[in-house]
Amino acid sequence: MVCLKDFDIIEVAERLGLQFVKNGPGNERIYRCPFCGDSTKHPNKGHLYVNARTGVFKCHRCGEEGNAITLWAKYHRVDAKTAYRQLRDGEFPECGPVPGESGGEDSGAGIDERDRVYRKFLGLLKLDPPHKADLLRRGLSEVQIHNNLYRSVPQDARFRWRVTRYLLEKGYSLKGIPGFFTRNGRYGPFWDFVSPAGYLIPVKDVQGRIQALQVRLDEGKYIWFSSHGMPNGTSSKAPTHYTGGRGKVWVTEGPLKADVASALLNAPFVGIPGVGAWKDVDGILEALSCKDPVVAFDADYRTNPNVAKALGDFIRSLKQNGYRPLVASWPASYGKGIDDVFLKLHREEVSSVTLTIEGVPVTIRRTVTTTVSVGK
Repeated sequence: MVCLKDFDIIEVAERLGLQFVKNGPGNERIYRCPFCGDSTKHPNKGHLYVNARTGVFKCHRCGEEGNAITLWAKYHRVDAKTAYRQLRDGEFPECGPVPGESGGEDSGAGIDERDRVYRKFLGLLKLDPPHKADLLRRGLSEVQIHNNLYRSVPQDARFRWRVTRYLLEKGYSLKGIPGFFTRNGRYGPFWDFVSPAGYLIPVKDVQGRIQALQVRLDEGKYIWFSSHGMPNGTSSKAPTHYTGGRGKVWVTEGPLKADVASALLNAPFVGIPGVGAWKDVDGILEALSCKDPVVAFDADYRTNPNVAKALGDFIRSLKQNGYRPLVASWPASYGKGIDDVFLKLHREEVSSVTLTIEGVPVTIRRTVTTTVSVGK
């Protein structure tokens, strides 16, 4: 079941276009308050404190406070039930910055430039042992982890400054690159990048270009490497990920889940940003000339009406656009996600797993090379 903790309040603030002012103490970010407008005498000061860890906000000027759902509801002047539904289903009304103010966001660099900057950027970072251990636990090999360019988000401010300075000195523009923004320092503005504690997951397009980065937080949640609303910042726009590979194309939830499942099955996967965020899958399938993708949403669609609705809407949309989607299901004992299913084979906990794809049993066995048998 989708619950409050599944809604990241920072992402909600970014989607609303709130004007970022600066990082506050601990896990807090400070924004201009959209409810009282803050002080017109001091346009560069904000009083809305948003806590990324606890998921709550409070304006220390007008007293408005609440959680991610409350923030969305108050901004759009809807009730909490409507706000919950809109966030759950990805039904986002057009939002913008606080009237009369600007977050200074750039329209965004082109995909080739983003790919060029991100690859150089990731090459300057390292992967901390706990993050590497998490990826190994998921079933990825040392080579796959290296090739996929996972990196830890640097927490040291001076190191981040050295990274951005190096990129600029080497001729890489950071303007329009999601995640990067400018700060005001003693000697004038300087470039920095957002630094939530966690590791970076490259999100690629069908040509293998890095179009955005997602962050797997140490506490287990996922957020986008986005600087929307910050000075000279840019939104990631939460794109869909494609792993590359040959064979039958699968569609599942999340870039990292897609990477793991692709590595374990040795097949191409499309990783959508969320159960209700499948709008651009159509274009990816068209580019791949794939008419019959296997859709493998998490197994909780049987018990979670929200996931079931999103899956149903996705399947209907694909069929309306001329596709022939094949829905995969599996026993709950195999695990929640398709990556969990294949991990059982990888760990040799079972010798085979049987999925049901459009009513037909498909057995996948772990041998020297994975074999797939239909109807057995």
